[in-house]
Amino acid sequence: MRQSGSISLGAGARPLVSRQTLQRIHRAIPAVVFLAPAVVAFLLFKYYPLVRGIMMSLYRWDAADPPGEFVGLGNFANALTSEHFYLLLKNTLILFAFGVLFGFWVPIAQALVLHQLRRGYQLFRFLYVLPVAVPSVAFLMTWMYIWHVDGGLANAIMNVLGLPPQGWISDPKLVKLCLRIPGLLGGGVGILIYTAAIQNISEEVIEAAIVDGATAWDRVWRIILPSILPIVNIMFVISLTQSLLAFEDVWILTQGGPGYASSTLVIGVYQRAFVQNQYGMGSTWAVLILILTLTFTWIRLKTLDDDRF
Repeated sequence: MRQSGSISLGAGARPLVSRQTLQRIHRAIPAVVFLAPAVVAFLLFKYYPLVRGIMMSLYRWDAADPPGEFVGLGNFANALTSEHFYLLLKNTLILFAFGVLFGFWVPIAQALVLHQLRRGYQLFRFLYVLPVAVPSVAFLMTWMYIWHVDGGLANAIMNVLGLPPQGWISDPKLVKLCLRIPGLLGGGVGILIYTAAIQNISEEVIEAAIVDGATAWDRVWRIILPSILPIVNIMFVISLTQSLLAFEDVWILTQGGPGYASSTLVIGVYQRAFVQNQYGMGSTWAVLILILTLTFTWIRLKTLDDDRF
């Protein structure tokens, strides 16, 4: 028997579905319809490859006759006892350190400068963000010309200064430094995030500090930076995870050379999976990168303090 606003089994029986439940289901249908394609795509292109990669890491994968021989954790044992793995891990961490030194703080400084501008704010913000619209390949090809040993801009400047030319990205001692110096240009999405965070600081607090005689330097160190530290901490975690996944810039500029001087863990995955056709070992390296990323992120989040960096 059907009652008004609910579904029940008969007279006097308790409704199986209440009116409020039916209304909630009715309101949820449009959200489910719109979200379903994105959820399916996310599961298909994010989580399925992840699970598939973990499965492949347990095999000596044979592309001609998959999955090949089951080796369990043998691939992990081989990777973790390989000197090459630790060399590439060292390179990856050094690139991260140089990235923090030369690039991480630059958008923060640019956002602080923009916050002080009274004229031209919109113009400079546009100019700082404009490089995001430039394809990364074109940007990196420009830096390849700058670092070129013969006829490159960097050595031309060295010649003008009367200094000897350098090998730059062809020099194992300089290549990591050269890969992260472009970070000094700053800009990008980071500056928008930091600018928005600074603008959320109450103007009354800033004005009160000015009335109390605080200098611009005092306002930056005692008010602005402490106020945006939560954002800085989160951006640091993002920077860390991106550094562990560094591939595009390194591959385009050096392909991991000279030798293995700039090769990263992700380049190691690429070489094993798509050059040496060791899909099982390549998947193992990818899983180890995932574990390292989760571990470093967990450690950083556990030590996160909104009041200090």
